[in-house]
Amino acid sequence: MNENPTYHPVSCALHSALELAVIRGLRSRLQLHNGETWYGWPLDVWTSGAREWLLWKMEKARPGEFFCLDLTEIEGVNEAPITLR
Repeated sequence: MNENPTYHPVSCALHSALELAVIRGLRSRLQLHNGETWYGWPLDVWTSGAREWLLWKMEKARPGEFFCLDLTEIEGVNEAPITLR
């Protein structure tokens, strides 16, 4: 039973795929529920405030520019064959 009505669980497969990409420093493609596709690197995945979050560096981001996404915004992730350097 979900006692927090604002909590929307994400699949374990998505969470695990993001964690693995973070550990391996893999360039990835995010498919968002709104139809957008983002290319870049997942830098961290964590849970806070009954939500799961992703710290993301966009492929063509300026130095120090990162995005924080709620994992419920992500439909899927696929690895792309370029590692973060």
